[in-house]
Amino acid sequence: MMNELIRRAAKDAGFFAVGIARAEPVPEKARLDDWLSRDLCAAMDWMRRGPAERCDPQSLLDGARSVVCCALAYRFAAGRDYHDIVREKLRRVADAAKSGEPGARFKLCVDTSPILEKPFAVRAGIGWQGKNSVVINPNIGSFFVLGEIITDLELEPDGPVPDKCGDCRKCIDACPTGAIVSPKVIDVRRCLSYLTIEHKGPIDDKFAKIIKKGQYGCDICQNACPFNKGENYDTAR
Repeated sequence: MMNELIRRAAKDAGFFAVGIARAEPVPEKARLDDWLSRDLCAAMDWMRRGPAERCDPQSLLDGARSVVCCALAYRFAAGRDYHDIVREKLRRVADAAKSGEPGARFKLCVDTSPILEKPFAVRAGIGWQGKNSVVINPNIGSFFVLGEIITDLELEPDGPVPDKCGDCRKCIDACPTGAIVSPKVIDVRRCLSYLTIEHKGPIDDKFAKIIKKGQYGCDICQNACPFNKGENYDTAR
Protein backbone atom coordinates (compact mmCIF):
# COMPACT_ATOMS: atom_id res chain seq x y z
CA MET A 1 0.00 0.00 0.00
CA MET A 2 1.38 3.37 -1.05
CA ASN A 3 0.55 5.05 2.26
CA GLU A 4 2.69 2.58 4.18
CA LEU A 5 5.50 2.79 1.64
CA ILE A 6 5.58 6.57 2.08
CA ARG A 7 5.46 6.34 5.88
CA ARG A 8 8.34 3.88 5.98
CA ALA A 9 10.38 6.00 3.60
CA ALA A 10 9.74 9.13 5.68
CA LYS A 11 10.82 7.41 8.89
CA ASP A 12 13.89 5.97 7.15
CA ALA A 13 14.75 9.48 5.93
CA GLY A 14 14.73 10.74 9.52
CA PHE A 15 11.36 12.45 9.82
CA PHE A 16 9.84 11.84 13.25
CA ALA A 17 6.28 12.31 12.02
CA VAL A 18 4.47 12.04 8.71
CA GLY A 19 0.84 12.75 7.93
CA ILE A 20 -1.26 12.92 4.80
CA ALA A 21 -3.83 15.57 3.90
CA ARG A 22 -6.14 15.97 0.97
CA ALA A 23 -4.87 18.50 -1.56
CA GLU A 24 -7.90 20.70 -1.11
CA PRO A 25 -7.62 24.43 -0.31
CA VAL A 26 -7.36 25.25 3.37
CA PRO A 27 -9.80 27.91 4.65
CA GLU A 28 -7.10 30.34 5.73
CA LYS A 29 -7.39 33.05 3.12
CA ALA A 30 -9.64 35.35 5.18
CA ARG A 31 -7.23 35.21 8.14
CA LEU A 32 -4.26 35.73 5.83
CA ASP A 33 -5.95 38.71 4.14
CA ASP A 34 -6.72 40.25 7.54
CA TRP A 35 -3.12 39.75 8.71
CA LEU A 36 -1.77 41.36 5.55
CA SER A 37 -4.26 44.25 5.65
CA ARG A 38 -3.05 45.14 9.16
CA ASP A 39 0.57 45.18 7.94
CA LEU A 40 1.48 42.57 10.55
CA CYS A 41 3.78 40.95 7.98
CA ALA A 42 6.30 43.83 8.32
CA ALA A 43 8.62 43.88 5.29
CA MET A 44 7.88 40.30 4.24
CA ASP A 45 6.19 41.52 1.09
CA TRP A 46 6.43 38.13 -0.59
CA MET A 47 3.56 37.05 1.64
CA ARG A 48 1.34 39.49 -0.26
CA ARG A 49 1.87 37.65 -3.52
CA GLY A 50 -0.94 35.27 -4.37
CA PRO A 51 -2.58 34.68 -0.97
CA ALA A 52 -5.29 32.50 -2.53
CA GLU A 53 -2.68 30.35 -4.27
CA ARG A 54 -0.85 29.83 -0.96
CA CYS A 55 -3.96 28.07 0.32
CA ASP A 56 -4.32 25.74 -2.65
CA PRO A 57 -1.81 22.98 -3.59
CA GLN A 58 -3.23 22.97 -7.11
CA SER A 59 -1.37 26.24 -7.66
CA LEU A 60 1.91 24.33 -7.33
CA LEU A 61 0.95 21.02 -8.93
CA ASP A 62 -1.93 20.77 -11.35
CA GLY A 63 -3.99 17.68 -10.58
CA ALA A 64 -2.71 17.43 -7.01
CA ARG A 65 -4.67 15.00 -4.84
CA SER A 66 -2.62 14.62 -1.68
CA VAL A 67 -0.15 16.50 0.48
CA VAL A 68 2.38 14.46 2.44
CA CYS A 69 3.47 16.50 5.46
CA CYS A 70 6.73 15.58 7.18
CA ALA A 71 8.25 16.89 10.41
CA LEU A 72 11.96 16.92 11.28
CA ALA A 73 13.24 17.66 14.77
CA TYR A 74 15.80 20.36 14.06
CA ARG A 75 16.84 23.78 15.37
CA PHE A 76 17.21 25.83 12.25
CA ALA A 77 20.12 28.00 13.42
CA ALA A 78 22.30 25.00 14.29
CA GLY A 79 24.31 23.23 11.60
CA ARG A 80 23.54 23.12 7.88
CA ASP A 81 20.74 25.12 6.31
CA TYR A 82 17.63 23.12 7.15
CA HIS A 83 16.07 23.92 3.78
CA ASP A 84 18.72 21.78 2.07
CA ILE A 85 18.42 18.99 4.65
CA VAL A 86 14.62 18.81 4.49
CA ARG A 87 14.58 18.94 0.70
CA GLU A 88 17.10 16.07 0.47
CA LYS A 89 14.97 13.96 2.79
CA LEU A 90 11.77 14.79 0.92
CA ARG A 91 13.49 13.71 -2.29
CA ARG A 92 14.22 10.32 -0.76
CA VAL A 93 10.56 9.91 0.17
CA ALA A 94 9.36 10.97 -3.28
CA ASP A 95 11.84 8.62 -4.97
CA ALA A 96 10.54 5.72 -2.86
CA ALA A 97 6.96 6.56 -3.84
CA LYS A 98 7.95 6.88 -7.48
CA SER A 99 9.47 3.39 -7.40
CA GLY A 100 5.98 2.11 -6.63
CA GLU A 101 4.16 4.48 -9.01
CA PRO A 102 6.58 5.50 -11.80
CA GLY A 103 4.05 7.81 -13.44
CA ALA A 104 3.27 9.80 -10.30
CA ARG A 105 4.18 13.48 -10.07
CA PHE A 106 5.59 15.27 -7.05
CA LYS A 107 6.32 18.82 -5.92
CA LEU A 108 8.69 19.22 -2.97
CA CYS A 109 8.11 22.16 -0.64
CA VAL A 110 10.02 23.63 2.29
CA ASP A 111 8.99 26.88 3.99
CA THR A 112 10.26 29.04 1.12
CA SER A 113 7.58 27.56 -1.16
CA PRO A 114 4.33 29.51 -1.61
CA ILE A 115 2.14 27.19 0.45
CA LEU A 116 0.73 27.65 3.95
CA GLU A 117 2.49 24.65 5.43
CA LYS A 118 1.16 24.93 8.99
CA PRO A 119 -2.54 24.53 8.10
CA PHE A 120 -1.70 21.48 6.00
CA ALA A 121 0.40 20.01 8.81
CA VAL A 122 -2.58 20.48 11.13
CA ARG A 123 -4.93 18.88 8.61
CA ALA A 124 -2.50 15.94 8.28
CA GLY A 125 -2.37 15.36 12.03
CA ILE A 126 1.24 16.40 12.65
CA GLY A 127 -0.03 18.55 15.52
CA TRP A 128 -2.23 21.53 16.28
CA GLN A 129 -1.42 25.21 15.82
CA GLY A 130 -0.55 26.79 19.15
CA LYS A 131 -1.37 30.29 20.28
CA ASN A 132 2.15 31.35 19.29
CA SER A 133 1.20 30.20 15.74
CA VAL A 134 3.66 27.28 15.58
CA VAL A 135 2.56 23.67 15.13
CA ILE A 136 2.79 21.65 18.35
CA ASN A 137 3.20 17.89 18.23
CA PRO A 138 1.86 16.18 21.38
CA ASN A 139 4.94 13.94 21.67
CA ILE A 140 7.85 16.22 20.79
CA GLY A 141 6.57 19.78 21.24
CA SER A 142 7.27 22.45 18.62
CA PHE A 143 11.01 22.38 17.97
CA PHE A 144 10.80 20.98 14.47
CA VAL A 145 10.65 22.09 10.86
CA LEU A 146 8.16 21.04 8.20
CA GLY A 147 8.36 19.85 4.63
CA GLU A 148 5.66 18.84 2.17
CA ILE A 149 5.32 16.64 -0.88
CA ILE A 150 2.41 17.59 -3.09
CA THR A 151 1.47 14.68 -5.35
CA ASP A 152 -1.18 13.55 -7.79
CA LEU A 153 -1.33 10.20 -5.96
CA GLU A 154 -4.68 9.49 -4.30
CA LEU A 155 -3.60 8.66 -0.74
CA GLU A 156 -5.67 7.85 2.33
CA PRO A 157 -5.69 11.02 4.46
CA ASP A 158 -5.06 11.26 8.18
CA GLY A 159 -7.24 13.22 10.55
CA PRO A 160 -6.25 16.18 12.76
CA VAL A 161 -5.29 15.77 16.41
CA PRO A 162 -7.07 17.66 19.22
CA ASP A 163 -5.93 21.17 20.10
CA LYS A 164 -4.60 20.87 23.65
CA CYS A 165 -3.74 24.51 24.39
CA GLY A 166 -7.00 25.06 26.24
CA ASP A 167 -6.85 28.11 28.51
CA CYS A 168 -3.05 28.14 28.62
CA ARG A 169 -1.48 31.43 27.53
CA LYS A 170 2.09 30.93 28.70
CA CYS A 171 3.52 31.66 25.26
CA ILE A 172 1.54 34.90 24.98
CA ASP A 173 2.55 36.10 28.44
CA ALA A 174 6.21 35.17 27.92
CA CYS A 175 6.75 37.23 24.76
CA PRO A 176 8.74 40.30 25.89
CA THR A 177 7.52 42.51 23.05
CA GLY A 178 3.83 41.55 22.92
CA ALA A 179 4.24 40.16 19.42
CA ILE A 180 1.46 37.58 19.90
CA VAL A 181 -1.39 40.04 19.53
CA SER A 182 -4.08 37.34 19.74
CA PRO A 183 -4.05 33.55 19.61
CA LYS A 184 -2.25 32.40 16.44
CA VAL A 185 -1.73 35.99 15.25
CA ILE A 186 1.80 37.41 15.26
CA ASP A 187 2.71 41.05 14.74
CA VAL A 188 5.97 40.34 12.94
CA ARG A 189 7.07 43.95 13.44
CA ARG A 190 7.48 43.20 17.14
CA CYS A 191 8.83 39.67 16.87
CA LEU A 192 12.45 39.27 18.01
CA SER A 193 12.92 36.35 15.68
CA TYR A 194 11.97 38.49 12.69
CA LEU A 195 13.94 41.48 13.91
CA THR A 196 17.16 39.48 14.35
CA ILE A 197 16.90 37.43 11.14
CA GLU A 198 14.74 39.02 8.44
CA HIS A 199 14.67 42.70 9.36
CA LYS A 200 16.93 45.10 7.49
CA GLY A 201 17.89 48.48 8.90
CA PRO A 202 17.77 50.00 12.38
CA ILE A 203 15.69 48.43 15.13
CA ASP A 204 13.41 50.50 17.35
CA ASP A 205 15.12 51.24 20.67
CA LYS A 206 12.32 49.68 22.71
CA PHE A 207 13.05 46.37 21.01
CA ALA A 208 16.80 46.79 20.53
CA LYS A 209 17.36 47.01 24.29
CA ILE A 210 15.81 43.55 24.71
CA ILE A 211 18.01 41.90 22.08
CA LYS A 212 21.18 40.31 23.39
CA LYS A 213 24.51 40.80 21.67
CA GLY A 214 24.81 38.34 18.80
CA GLN A 215 21.24 37.13 19.17
CA TYR A 216 19.86 35.28 16.15
CA GLY A 217 16.22 34.33 16.39
CA CYS A 218 14.09 33.88 19.50
CA ASP A 219 12.62 30.82 21.20
CA ILE A 220 11.04 32.52 24.24
CA CYS A 221 7.45 31.66 23.34
CA GLN A 222 8.40 28.07 22.53
CA ASN A 223 10.45 27.63 25.68
CA ALA A 224 7.43 28.77 27.69
CA CYS A 225 5.21 26.08 26.17
CA PRO A 226 4.52 23.13 28.52
CA PHE A 227 4.76 20.72 25.60
CA ASN A 228 8.42 21.65 25.22
CA LYS A 229 9.13 20.90 28.87
CA GLY A 230 8.03 17.30 29.13
CA GLU A 231 4.95 18.32 31.13
CA ASN A 232 1.50 17.06 30.35
CA TYR A 233 -1.19 19.62 29.75
CA ASP A 234 -3.27 18.90 32.82
CA THR A 235 -0.26 19.55 35.08
CA ALA A 236 0.70 22.68 33.15
CA ARG A 237 -2.69 24.29 33.55
